Amino acid sequence: MSSRSFNIEEAKKRVIAAGIRLVETGLIARTWGNVSHRISEAQFVITPSGRDYRALTPDDIVTVQIADGTYSGSIKPSSERGVHAAVYRQFPDVNFVIHTHQTEASVISASEFDSIDIVEGPLAGTVLCGAYALPSTKKLARNVAASLQNTNNRAIIMKNHGAVCYGADDEEAFSVALALESACQRFVADVYRQLSGDSHAEAAAISQLVLEGEYRRDALARAEGPFYNSRRTEGGFVLVTSSSREEQFVVKFGERSMNTPEDAQLHEAIYKKHKHVKYVTWNRSPEVTAFSRTSLKLKPLLDDFAQLIGTSARVAEADPRSVAAALGRSSAVFVRGHGALCCGGTEDDASAISMVLDKNCKAYVGASLLGNVRPLHYWESLLMRFVYLNQYAKQASKPSR
Repeated sequence: MSSRSFNIEEAKKRVIAAGIRLVETGLIARTWGNVSHRISEAQFVITPSGRDYRALTPDDIVTVQIADGTYSGSIKPSSERGVHAAVYRQFPDVNFVIHTHQTEASVISASEFDSIDIVEGPLAGTVLCGAYALPSTKKLARNVAASLQNTNNRAIIMKNHGAVCYGADDEEAFSVALALESACQRFVADVYRQLSGDSHAEAAAISQLVLEGEYRRDALARAEGPFYNSRRTEGGFVLVTSSSREEQFVVKFGERSMNTPEDAQLHEAIYKKHKHVKYVTWNRSPEVTAFSRTSLKLKPLLDDFAQLIGTSARVAEADPRSVAAALGRSSAVFVRGHGALCCGGTEDDASAISMVLDKNCKAYVGASLLGNVRPLHYWESLLMRFVYLNQYAKQASKPSR
């Protein structure tokens, strides 16, 4: 083991700063992911479970034993601390670990590939994909540990989950995470170029190649908007253009004028049928819009989809009753030919759901391009959704002390 030790207070501050940086760089949504810093041969400090990184203080960062993942105190550390401990045990020179749900690595994680080869950069060589296991389980930590024993690289892709990246310090760990994202994106793009002969490899073109055979003709020509996000108010809601917060329409339930956007009918139907929904936002990324042109049901390829959205997201016809009904127990619904509406109890919820839906659509397109699509098992997805709603979401909503 390394004999180097670190000041615990400085280590905690670096962990908090790294957590905020993860959010700002888009490598995670909300509190998905975790950060740790080795402080001695025997211990590391790590982010707590289910807490907003932007509200953390040094007192919230938990000290964990490398040998067995145990800790003391009333604050529960990240449930993935076993993954971090495995990295520190395997690599004595590693002092910083970040676990991300970054998009491009997640796409590879949902494919049939067990590894990818990278030609240059800090990850030159082979990056392995650790076998899948339910999040926060000892089996997941064991699967990551098994992959670590077979690599000298600085990252592991975690099947249907994300990635774990590590280095001598926070800068190296972030450099690895960003390099992994670029490499995974290039990997998918290169496969597309080989299949299509198209040198550009734009997201819309890749989606079209994969999904064109599933398109419905009546979904190919759709109005371009404007599209509105909304927030619930007393007796109604406020529509805000998705591209700007300047144009707003205050709408009362059942009281629409000639100037009220047609979009309002969809939002009103959702709010009336689903009382827990407080915010609704559009997602019209190339992959989401492409999927909305099909009659497919999107199932979880990534476990954060199962947690935040549910066991599936359906495509509904672009009418209020169909959209509200298709939403069901899901947090998102595709609207035929338009994209998807993402619904949450807070604006942050709706934004995170939109991000996760987009990532799962990208994973579907990427997995289709690279081989076969294999969704997560229904019962495992149902279990993850239940645990999220009854434990994780409640923990995440608690204010930091």
